[in-house]
Amino acid sequence: MTREEKLKMLLHPEQYTDKQIDQMLNGTEANTPDVNEEWRKFVEYKAVANSKFYTLRSKLIKIAAMFIGVLMLSGIAYAAVHLIRGQETGVGSQETTAVANSTLSTVNSQLAEQDSVLHQPIVFEDAELGTILSEVATFYKCETVYKNEKVKHVRLYFTWDKTARIDDIVETFNKFERFHITRENQKLIVE
Repeated sequence: MTREEKLKMLLHPEQYTDKQIDQMLNGTEANTPDVNEEWRKFVEYKAVANSKFYTLRSKLIKIAAMFIGVLMLSGIAYAAVHLIRGQETGVGSQETTAVANSTLSTVNSQLAEQDSVLHQPIVFEDAELGTILSEVATFYKCETVYKNEKVKHVRLYFTWDKTARIDDIVETFNKFERFHITRENQKLIVE
Protein backbone atom coordinates (compact mmCIF):
# COMPACT_ATOMS: atom_id res chain seq x y z
CA MET A 1 0.00 0.00 0.00
CA THR A 2 1.48 3.36 -0.98
CA ARG A 3 1.85 6.32 1.23
CA GLU A 4 -0.83 8.26 -0.63
CA GLU A 5 -3.33 5.44 -0.18
CA LYS A 6 -2.59 5.31 3.55
CA LEU A 7 -3.06 9.06 3.85
CA LYS A 8 -6.38 8.89 1.96
CA MET A 9 -7.49 6.08 4.22
CA LEU A 10 -6.69 8.13 7.32
CA LEU A 11 -8.47 11.22 6.02
CA HIS A 12 -11.59 9.42 4.71
CA PRO A 13 -12.02 6.14 6.61
CA GLU A 14 -15.72 6.03 5.68
CA GLN A 15 -14.77 5.17 2.07
CA TYR A 16 -12.95 1.96 3.10
CA THR A 17 -14.02 -1.31 4.63
CA ASP A 18 -12.91 -2.46 8.05
CA LYS A 19 -10.87 -5.21 6.41
CA GLN A 20 -8.93 -2.66 4.31
CA ILE A 21 -8.28 -0.45 7.39
CA ASP A 22 -7.08 -3.48 9.42
CA GLN A 23 -4.79 -4.45 6.56
CA MET A 24 -3.33 -0.95 6.47
CA LEU A 25 -2.80 -0.91 10.22
CA ASN A 26 -1.17 -4.35 10.26
CA GLY A 27 1.22 -3.39 7.54
CA THR A 28 2.34 -0.25 9.34
CA GLU A 29 5.47 -0.56 11.40
CA ALA A 30 5.96 1.75 14.32
CA ASN A 31 9.15 2.09 16.28
CA THR A 32 8.36 1.70 19.94
CA PRO A 33 11.06 3.22 22.10
CA ASP A 34 12.34 1.39 25.15
CA VAL A 35 10.85 3.40 28.00
CA ASN A 36 13.40 2.26 30.56
CA GLU A 37 16.32 3.19 28.30
CA GLU A 38 14.84 6.63 27.53
CA TRP A 39 14.20 7.25 31.24
CA ARG A 40 17.82 6.30 32.07
CA LYS A 41 19.08 8.78 29.43
CA PHE A 42 16.83 11.50 30.83
CA VAL A 43 18.00 10.92 34.42
CA GLU A 44 21.67 10.99 33.32
CA TYR A 45 21.10 14.23 31.39
CA LYS A 46 19.41 15.93 34.37
CA ALA A 47 22.13 14.74 36.75
CA VAL A 48 24.85 16.21 34.54
CA ALA A 49 22.92 19.49 34.09
CA ASN A 50 22.25 19.80 37.84
CA SER A 51 25.82 19.05 38.79
CA LYS A 52 27.05 21.76 36.40
CA PHE A 53 24.55 24.26 37.81
CA TYR A 54 25.35 23.50 41.46
CA THR A 55 29.09 23.49 40.79
CA LEU A 56 28.84 26.96 39.20
CA ARG A 57 26.54 28.19 41.96
CA SER A 58 28.81 26.95 44.73
CA LYS A 59 31.81 28.61 43.06
CA LEU A 60 29.93 31.93 42.83
CA ILE A 61 28.92 31.69 46.49
CA LYS A 62 32.50 31.01 47.53
CA ILE A 63 33.74 33.98 45.50
CA ALA A 64 31.09 36.25 47.02
CA ALA A 65 31.95 35.06 50.54
CA MET A 66 35.66 35.73 49.96
CA PHE A 67 34.90 39.18 48.59
CA ILE A 68 32.72 40.06 51.59
CA GLY A 69 35.39 38.71 53.95
CA VAL A 70 38.09 40.83 52.34
CA LEU A 71 35.86 43.93 52.56
CA MET A 72 35.13 43.32 56.24
CA LEU A 73 38.78 42.76 57.12
CA SER A 74 39.91 45.84 55.21
CA GLY A 75 37.21 47.92 56.96
CA ILE A 76 38.31 46.66 60.38
CA ALA A 77 41.96 47.28 59.53
CA TYR A 78 41.17 50.80 58.31
CA ALA A 79 39.23 51.58 61.49
CA ALA A 80 42.03 50.20 63.68
CA VAL A 81 44.70 52.23 61.86
CA HIS A 82 42.53 55.34 62.04
CA LEU A 83 42.01 54.94 65.79
CA ILE A 84 45.70 54.27 66.45
CA ARG A 85 46.79 57.29 64.40
CA GLY A 86 44.20 59.39 66.19
CA GLN A 87 45.65 58.40 69.56
CA GLU A 88 49.24 58.99 68.38
CA THR A 89 48.48 62.48 67.11
CA GLY A 90 46.77 63.41 70.35
CA VAL A 91 43.21 63.49 69.11
CA GLY A 92 41.03 63.25 72.19
CA SER A 93 38.34 60.68 72.71
CA GLN A 94 35.71 63.44 72.60
CA GLU A 95 36.74 64.43 69.08
CA THR A 96 36.80 60.78 68.01
CA THR A 97 33.37 60.30 69.54
CA ALA A 98 32.10 63.43 67.79
CA VAL A 99 33.38 62.17 64.43
CA ALA A 100 31.86 58.74 65.06
CA ASN A 101 28.53 60.29 66.08
CA SER A 102 28.56 62.53 63.02
CA THR A 103 29.24 59.55 60.76
CA LEU A 104 26.57 57.52 62.54
CA SER A 105 23.98 60.27 62.18
CA THR A 106 24.82 60.60 58.47
CA VAL A 107 24.36 56.85 57.99
CA ASN A 108 21.12 56.95 59.99
CA SER A 109 19.77 59.81 57.91
CA GLN A 110 20.65 57.96 54.69
CA LEU A 111 18.92 54.83 55.97
CA ALA A 112 15.92 56.90 56.99
CA GLU A 113 15.73 58.34 53.46
CA GLN A 114 15.84 54.83 51.95
CA ASP A 115 13.23 53.55 54.40
CA SER A 116 10.93 56.48 53.69
CA VAL A 117 9.75 54.75 50.54
CA LEU A 118 8.48 51.90 52.69
CA HIS A 119 6.60 54.12 55.14
CA GLN A 120 2.97 54.68 54.40
CA PRO A 121 1.08 57.65 55.86
CA ILE A 122 -0.48 57.00 59.25
CA VAL A 123 -4.03 58.20 59.78
CA PHE A 124 -5.17 59.22 63.27
CA GLU A 125 -8.96 59.35 63.55
CA ASP A 126 -10.35 61.19 66.55
CA ALA A 127 -7.08 60.70 68.45
CA GLU A 128 -5.76 62.84 71.29
CA LEU A 129 -2.96 65.26 70.53
CA GLY A 130 -0.85 63.62 73.25
CA THR A 131 -1.07 60.25 71.51
CA ILE A 132 -0.26 61.70 68.10
CA LEU A 133 2.66 63.80 69.31
CA SER A 134 4.03 60.89 71.32
CA GLU A 135 4.41 58.79 68.16
CA VAL A 136 5.69 61.70 66.07
CA ALA A 137 8.22 62.72 68.73
CA THR A 138 9.45 59.15 69.11
CA PHE A 139 9.91 58.81 65.35
CA TYR A 140 11.89 62.07 65.09
CA LYS A 141 13.73 61.46 68.39
CA CYS A 142 12.26 64.55 70.03
CA GLU A 143 10.98 65.31 73.50
CA THR A 144 7.51 66.77 73.97
CA VAL A 145 6.93 69.47 76.61
CA TYR A 146 3.37 70.61 77.41
CA LYS A 147 2.87 74.04 78.96
CA ASN A 148 -0.86 73.32 79.27
CA GLU A 149 -1.84 69.74 80.17
CA LYS A 150 -5.39 70.21 78.81
CA VAL A 151 -4.00 70.50 75.28
CA LYS A 152 -2.93 66.84 75.43
CA HIS A 153 -6.59 65.81 75.30
CA VAL A 154 -7.60 67.82 72.23
CA ARG A 155 -8.96 65.31 69.70
CA LEU A 156 -7.89 65.49 66.05
CA TYR A 157 -8.11 63.84 62.69
CA PHE A 158 -4.56 63.85 61.36
CA THR A 159 -2.68 62.14 58.52
CA TRP A 160 1.01 61.82 59.24
CA ASP A 161 3.42 61.36 56.35
CA LYS A 162 6.63 59.92 57.81
CA THR A 163 8.64 61.22 54.87
CA ALA A 164 7.90 64.83 55.85
CA ARG A 165 10.38 66.88 57.88
CA ILE A 166 9.59 67.60 61.53
CA ASP A 167 9.34 71.34 60.80
CA ASP A 168 6.68 70.67 58.15
CA ILE A 169 4.70 68.57 60.61
CA VAL A 170 4.91 71.29 63.28
CA GLU A 171 3.66 73.80 60.70
CA THR A 172 0.73 71.51 59.84
CA PHE A 173 -0.18 71.12 63.53
CA ASN A 174 -0.10 74.90 63.99
CA LYS A 175 -2.85 75.28 61.38
CA PHE A 176 -5.33 73.79 63.89
CA GLU A 177 -5.30 77.10 65.90
CA ARG A 178 -6.37 75.40 69.18
CA PHE A 179 -2.74 75.11 70.26
CA HIS A 180 0.68 76.22 69.12
CA ILE A 181 3.81 74.08 68.81
CA THR A 182 7.34 75.44 68.62
CA ARG A 183 10.46 73.44 68.02
CA GLU A 184 13.68 74.14 69.88
CA ASN A 185 16.43 71.70 68.85
CA GLN A 186 15.04 68.30 69.81
CA LYS A 187 12.11 69.61 71.91
CA LEU A 188 8.54 70.16 70.81
CA ILE A 189 6.96 72.78 73.09
CA VAL A 190 3.15 72.74 73.07
CA GLU A 191 1.28 75.81 74.35
